[in-house]
Amino acid sequence: RREAAFVQQMLPGACVVSVPNAVETDYFAPAADDSAVDAEAIVMTGLMKYRPNVDGAIFFAREILPRIRQARPRATFYVVGGEPAPEVTALAGPHVVVTGSVDDVRPYVHRSTVFVVPLRMGSGTRLKVLEGLAMGKAMVSTAIGCEGIDVVDGEHLRIADTPEAFADAVLALMGNPALARTLAGNGRTLMLDRYRWKTVVPTLEALYADATASRAGRTQPV
Repeated sequence: RREAAFVQQMLPGACVVSVPNAVETDYFAPAADDSAVDAEAIVMTGLMKYRPNVDGAIFFAREILPRIRQARPRATFYVVGGEPAPEVTALAGPHVVVTGSVDDVRPYVHRSTVFVVPLRMGSGTRLKVLEGLAMGKAMVSTAIGCEGIDVVDGEHLRIADTPEAFADAVLALMGNPALARTLAGNGRTLMLDRYRWKTVVPTLEALYADATASRAGRTQPV
């Protein structure tokens, strides 16, 4: 919506519509049961050669995870995604698992107790946030990590930017399953209401229909 406002300023009178990203919520869905959840597993997903993901993984492993492990010594960080940069591969150790490319990220997400988005740079809406929330996972993200998505701190996820606040938010969810379930349920509901293809596509198709209708006396959409 912020970018739509910029375009509207540059092209006064143009029809500008903001259409969000979406996920297939039947595919990215909660696990049938939570018996496989590891209470000490924390997961991050994404293409691990992409600079914002590289920085986020390093930030979490070096500055946040040690704070979490002071309270939960068995906590383990799973970095799940293809083409990990050497800096990411170097993070691997007793409490950091770097998977590299996997056929399906969902088993790793299902197994985790908290999904983290520790991004400090980049732009755009994060598909990883949509996927994690659609899968009914308790989530902690930086503000920039969930930018452009209509999430509310304390309702759908926890938002934190400093290492101390991020670690505290993860520990709060790991230590309070009821709170984690509430946020996860709210996040899943938000995805079903606003961010699934069945909801998003009609808006986009209506824009296309308008663009291809009779142009006589009409402003062209952007």
